[in-house]
Amino acid sequence: MRKLTVDVPDELVELAGGTETHATSLMTQAAIAELVRRRVISSGKASELLGIDLWELPEWLSKFEVAVADFDPETDLKPFR
Repeated sequence: MRKLTVDVPDELVELAGGTETHATSLMTQAAIAELVRRRVISSGKASELLGIDLWELPEWLSKFEVAVADFDPETDLKPFR
């Protein structure tokens, strides 16, 4: 695990749940969702990083408005840009 230090406005922390722990969790989840959306990581990798069952992932991703129905990790992986 790597620790990153990111400066964010206090308001963002408040909007993310009011604590640094909540903000860190939400930002990590949002980053994983965006990597799936951009097809940088597979759904399997996303579920592994999140610590959830692969079958729970579609519902979880829907909270970030990411669809996985057409995602094929074997052919759709593209570099993050």
